[in-house]
Amino acid sequence: MKQQGRYKVSLTPPGQDSAASRTIDSDPQGAFCFQAKPGDYSVHVSLPEAEVKAGLALQPQALEVSLVDQPLTDLLFTQFMASVSGKVYCLASCDDLSVTLQPVSRQGERRTVSLPGNSDILSFSFDDVLPGKYKVSITHEEWCWKHKSIEVEVLDSDVVGVEFRQIGYILRCSLSHAITLEFFQDGSKPENVGVYNLSKGVNRFCLSKPGVYKVTPRSCHQFEQDFYTYDTSAPAILTLTAVRHHMTGLITTDKILDVTVTIKSSIESEPALVLGPLRSLEEQRQEQQLQEIQLRRQERERRAAEEDGGARDDSPPIQEKADDLTGPFHYEFSYWARAGEKITVTPSSKELLFYPPEVEATITGESCPGRLVDIAGRAGLFLEGKVSPELQGVEISITERGTAAPLITVATNEMGAYSVGPLHSDRQYDISASKEGFVLSPVEGTLGDFKAFALAGVTFKIKSEDGIPLSGVLLSLSGGQFRSNLVTQDTGLLTFNNLSPGQYYFKPMMKEFRFEPASQMITVEEGQSLNIDITGIKTAYSCYGAVQSLSGDAERDVAVEAVGQGECSLYSEDTVTDEEGRFRLRGLLPGCKYLIQLRAEGNDHIERALPQHRAIEVGSNDIEGVNIIAFRQINQFDLSGNVHTSPEHLATLSSYVLMLYSTLSRSQYDFTLPQVTFTSNGYHKHVTLTFNPTRKVPDQDVAQGSYIALPLTLLLLLAAYNHEKVIPLLLQMVNRIQGVRSMAQVSGDNAALDEAKRQAKRQKARRT
Repeated sequence: MKQQGRYKVSLTPPGQDSAASRTIDSDPQGAFCFQAKPGDYSVHVSLPEAEVKAGLALQPQALEVSLVDQPLTDLLFTQFMASVSGKVYCLASCDDLSVTLQPVSRQGERRTVSLPGNSDILSFSFDDVLPGKYKVSITHEEWCWKHKSIEVEVLDSDVVGVEFRQIGYILRCSLSHAITLEFFQDGSKPENVGVYNLSKGVNRFCLSKPGVYKVTPRSCHQFEQDFYTYDTSAPAILTLTAVRHHMTGLITTDKILDVTVTIKSSIESEPALVLGPLRSLEEQRQEQQLQEIQLRRQERERRAAEEDGGARDDSPPIQEKADDLTGPFHYEFSYWARAGEKITVTPSSKELLFYPPEVEATITGESCPGRLVDIAGRAGLFLEGKVSPELQGVEISITERGTAAPLITVATNEMGAYSVGPLHSDRQYDISASKEGFVLSPVEGTLGDFKAFALAGVTFKIKSEDGIPLSGVLLSLSGGQFRSNLVTQDTGLLTFNNLSPGQYYFKPMMKEFRFEPASQMITVEEGQSLNIDITGIKTAYSCYGAVQSLSGDAERDVAVEAVGQGECSLYSEDTVTDEEGRFRLRGLLPGCKYLIQLRAEGNDHIERALPQHRAIEVGSNDIEGVNIIAFRQINQFDLSGNVHTSPEHLATLSSYVLMLYSTLSRSQYDFTLPQVTFTSNGYHKHVTLTFNPTRKVPDQDVAQGSYIALPLTLLLLLAAYNHEKVIPLLLQMVNRIQGVRSMAQVSGDNAALDEAKRQAKRQKARRT
């Protein structure tokens, strides 16, 4: 034994209880001795409980001895030490492993054995193991074991057959979202190795075979890679971070029609995505049924062809039919979105209207977005019609009743027909038609049909007697609801298009001319184009001239008149000069004399003209070169003056004082006259003067009136009695008072100027 001590040894006869036992203590070396009669005995050693717990055990537990006629000296109790052994089974080469033995119920040394080698089966053994409970563990963190640790108990014999079996290879993966992982290994049977449902965070699970795996995530999340590879010989943590998330949408319609979806992203780098035309789930299900029916029919035909000489099956063929398509119809679509991305989904169709017309959705990315878009599509209203006779290019305007602006505008095709839609069926619409050169009227009893009438046109060619086109002729054309007044240009042509069939009246007008025909009623047929010539005959003439200033500048907006003389005194004409000072006086009669002059009215800015008037006599031609010089009213005032000072002070005189002056009486108002000092530098100076006078409150002195009343009465009586002497005296006093008042005003003005000068002196002039 490792340690020696005194132990109690018992000698018990067979069949006797412990009361008949004899007990002695061994010496420190473990020796003991009994004196006993011949017979059979049982020798047993009692160990202290503390040492038993520490793993001390003796073997054998008891010695059965037979004492006959000589001493027994070879009795031996030895400490019991066991061995623990077993094997490690690996899927491939075990490489370097280690097995650990550790006591369970008591403190003891942890023992580890290394198992070198490249075999798939390795053996291990622990010797000199004290009795007790132990945990045997295999240490390889990257492998999966059937039992990673096994508990064994050492009693009175060796422990054998401890087995560690590797069942796979640990894969650790860190996931941003809960997903399903699919593992595939080339050459494995079956090829699809396994599918694991994993949660968000770090996951650990076993791969049953060594080698390289293709790891494919299956979920509503899209990751940085479509698939990943993992090699069991180079284990490492596999990190999968989702970059997109799968959202779906559903469009429910009452008819099977073309449906297209446009998805626009808030991320500028993401282009707009157009999906469709989509196929409804009902159509896909019917197509699948038809394929299954076709396959079953082909299978029956194949079996019938394989029968050779058998009885023919004369029964009628089985009629299989796919389900009929009945509404509502469902169109599904999907989109892979980034976390935080905002999308706008807009459906479109040639015959459907959608409610709502577009949907916005934001993908958070925390979990599966699922179905974020739900849109209903309903068949819209179509407005159709035609124009007769067939007319292409007629503009058809559809206006929602109660609104002003057209909702939609289309043109008729080569057959004169049109179709507009889809429109909201719960609203009312007005339809109008128009085309240049035609009148379009609704056909009674129809909605959207129109009858077209070709419009007529009239062209007037107006020229003088010598064939020169006349410009400036006003031509009036009217008829029915039509009214128009146009002026000819240099070509002398006027064209009136889009005229409805009917009668029209025309009349040309221009000063100095009479026209042939002077007026006329004409009849216009449908689609007809008329050409009418009109000749203008000169009956009066014009005077041309200009009004200028003395320096030759043009005087615009000056009123000029021609005043008839003698027998023509009843005639006069007037006009106004243009921007270049030119004028034209029209309608001057032949054989008349006129004075050309500036009008007295309307020329307030003109002081006089040179010459005052020009005399002309009108013959058979226009008169030109009648020029007049106009002198404007002088509308400015210049102020100049001198500053008298010594030359040495001139450099200091660079500031000015501007002072406000008021005629308010200082006996009735209190006020301060503001003044501003400024320097004449730069191009402009703006100053502000504030003047706020306040009225004085008069003194209420009643007694003064009473004292003055009596003397004033006496003076009036005296004046009335001596009026011959008093009146001249009063006139002289009035003249003197007026002189004093004038002197006081001048002196007040001088006082104000003196006050301004004193204030200017008090202010330190700043030189700028």
